Amino acid sequence: MKVIIIGENAKEQALASLLEHRGMHEVLVLPGNPGTRQFEQSVEDLPENYDPSDIFGTAAAIEPDLIIIADEHLIRDGMADQLRSRGWNVLAPDAKACAVVDDKPGWAKIMQDHAIPVADFRMLNSLQEAEDFVAHYPCPYVLKEVEGKMRFAIPYNEEEAMDLFEDWFSGGKTRVMVSEFEEGRRFNLPVLVYKAKTVPLLPYIVLRGVYEHEDDPQAKGMGAICSAKGTISQEHAKEAVDRVLVPFFKEIQKQGINYNGLLTGEFVLTDHGLVCVNLKAGLSETGAVAYFQLLDCDLVKAWEDLKAGKPVDLDWRDKIAVSVVMAGKEYPEKETHGAPIDIDEDFEGIINYNHAALKDGELVTDGGRILVVTRLGDSLAEAAGKAQESLSDIHCDDLMYRTDIGSDLPAEN
Repeated sequence: MKVIIIGENAKEQALASLLEHRGMHEVLVLPGNPGTRQFEQSVEDLPENYDPSDIFGTAAAIEPDLIIIADEHLIRDGMADQLRSRGWNVLAPDAKACAVVDDKPGWAKIMQDHAIPVADFRMLNSLQEAEDFVAHYPCPYVLKEVEGKMRFAIPYNEEEAMDLFEDWFSGGKTRVMVSEFEEGRRFNLPVLVYKAKTVPLLPYIVLRGVYEHEDDPQAKGMGAICSAKGTISQEHAKEAVDRVLVPFFKEIQKQGINYNGLLTGEFVLTDHGLVCVNLKAGLSETGAVAYFQLLDCDLVKAWEDLKAGKPVDLDWRDKIAVSVVMAGKEYPEKETHGAPIDIDEDFEGIINYNHAALKDGELVTDGGRILVVTRLGDSLAEAAGKAQESLSDIHCDDLMYRTDIGSDLPAEN
């Protein structure tokens, strides 16, 4: 099949590599990144001097069998709707379904009303309401801005909470969702969804903190650990699908909304059971580059079988994947642009480009989180050690990374 993947970051590159090697598809990534240019060689009908940024023109020229969108921003902006309106087969939810997932208090209320395990929450609509809340409820709790910048934070004391509320409410009208902070083991679960039929991919653990042993919620994932061997994948992925996701998709179906595409859920294994704490349309960067290295079958076939009502069996490599992000030294406060990146000739491992660019033929930084390096091993220690070896072969004065990813989690992860 001819497959176009729309996007330009690490997850699109990792997905393209999977489809080319496991599905033997002709794959093109638009607009792509320096690591996706290699896939152009597999597309027989690619026009000469084509423009990767011309998504609709290129699609019309090569007539793909399938277009995949895994980026929540593109989905939210209606890219899938536009492509479907022109007659193309698209693996992605429409903007209406994405809006349901974006509405955090909305989907949490649906779950709450139908006894689907979800973190308890309430809405705050003014700074005065926030002050009253802080006076009566001890930290920590989870704050999610549901309008504007859509920020996320976990204050651990009253002063920190009030600083956040004053900052968020100072910008004008906004709403803040306050969720119960759930203690326990956290994991993310990507799934394929067609209406209410849901197939789990592989759970992974994401580490957010910029610095070692810190959990900075303002930073996106700085590393991920994924394994088909782990107790989470064996015992809890099916529970997350059966008890949370399928009931949720069935409830929104009653409202005339079908979610068709990729989705990522975040869950916590608490003392009182599994709880859903977040939903996201599409896929996350850091986890995708890890679990796509372990998937040992064709994801496109899985999608077609799911739509056709056939059994979907996914094969996974019996390895552990550790992914580590290389980010700008001032991330998340500031981006880095134009800093040269040099990779040793004897580099071993997998590099996915997230915010890197080619400038006059030279690889340079171009954002916040720049590269994601992944290695596989038979154990967590082996995979983590190999990842650190690979990272030491990449040189840039403006990049940093965590050296502890995979060193402080239980072995069964």
